[in-house]
Amino acid sequence: MTDADFEQTEAVTPTPGKKTGKPKKQGKKIKPALLIIVVAILFLGIMATRFFTAIPAGHVGVGTLFGKVQTSIYTEGIHLINPLVRITLFDARQKTHKEAMGVPSSDQLITRFDMSIQYRLIKEQAPVMLKETGTPREVIEVHMMPLLRSQMREIGKSVPKAEHFYEQTVQQRIQEELLAGLSPLAQKGIKIEKLLIREVTLPKIITNAVMRKKEAAQAAEKAKEELKKFKVDQERKEAQAEAEKKAEVIQATKKKEVLLIAAGAALEAARIEAQAVLVKAEAEAEAKRKIIEAVTLEGYLKLESMKVLKELQNGNHLIIMDPNATTPLPFLNLDKFKGK
Repeated sequence: MTDADFEQTEAVTPTPGKKTGKPKKQGKKIKPALLIIVVAILFLGIMATRFFTAIPAGHVGVGTLFGKVQTSIYTEGIHLINPLVRITLFDARQKTHKEAMGVPSSDQLITRFDMSIQYRLIKEQAPVMLKETGTPREVIEVHMMPLLRSQMREIGKSVPKAEHFYEQTVQQRIQEELLAGLSPLAQKGIKIEKLLIREVTLPKIITNAVMRKKEAAQAAEKAKEELKKFKVDQERKEAQAEAEKKAEVIQATKKKEVLLIAAGAALEAARIEAQAVLVKAEAEAEAKRKIIEAVTLEGYLKLESMKVLKELQNGNHLIIMDPNATTPLPFLNLDKFKGK
C-alpha cells in the first residue's frame, strides 16, 4: 500500500461517534523531486553568471584565486573566468587628486598650498600594485601622498621667505622639481602627468603686513590724487586770476583810451573855443578899428563912455579918469571882468 493510498483511506475512514459526510478535498502537494529540480536550475543559473565578467572602458581587472593574485590582467570587455576568482578593478583613466598642505619656508613660516595632481595608474602594473599595496585608493594613499608632502617640504626649505612663494619663477621651479621628485612613482604603478598650483595662502602675519602696505599705498595714492586735484585747482585759480588780471588790464587800457580820446576831444574843443575866442576878439578888434576909422577915435571913446554910464547905474565901479580931461573917461569896468 502506497503513501497516497494510505492518505486517501485515512481521509474517508469515519470517526466513531460522528456522522460521516462527504469527504473533504485535500490541496495538491509539490513533489520533492520537482523542488529539487527547480533549486538545481536556479543554482546553475547563478553559477553560470560567475563564469563571465565585464570590464568597463578604461579599466583593467586583476583576479585573485584563494588569496593568490594572478599575474595576468583582464582588459576591457567580457571574459570567461573561473567562478571562484574574485576580480578587483583598477581605473586606468586620467585622474585628478586635490591636496592641501602647509609648506614651511626658511623663515619658519607656514604657507598653505592647494594643489591638483593629474595622474593615471599604469594598467600593466595592476597585479603588482594589488599584491604589494592593495586597491587603487590604497596605492595613492601609501605611495603618492607621503612622497608629495615630503618633496614639497624639502623644496620649501630652499625658499628664503614665505612671500617668495607668490613669485612666478618660484612656483615654476616648485612644479618642475615636484615632477622630477615624483617620477619614481612610476615604479609603483603611478604615472604623474601634470602638477598644478591652484592657490597659495601666505601666513596671516604676512597677509596682515601686505594689507597694511596695501592700505598705506592706497592712502598715498589718495593723497597723491588729492595733491594733484589741489594743484589743478590752484592752476585753475591762477589761470582765472591771470584772466581776470588781463581783463582788468584790457579794461584799464580801454578806459585809458577812452579818457585819452575824451581828453583829446576836450583839448580839441578848447582849441576850437580858443580859436573862436581869438577869431571873435579879432573880429571885435577889426570892428572897433573900422568904427574908429569911421567916427574917429574921439567919437569911438564917446560911444564907449555912453555904454559905461549905463552900466554905472547898476553897481559900484572903479573908474580911472584922465585928470587933464574936462570930462571923466571910464577906463575899465571891474565888475564886468570880476568873474573872469
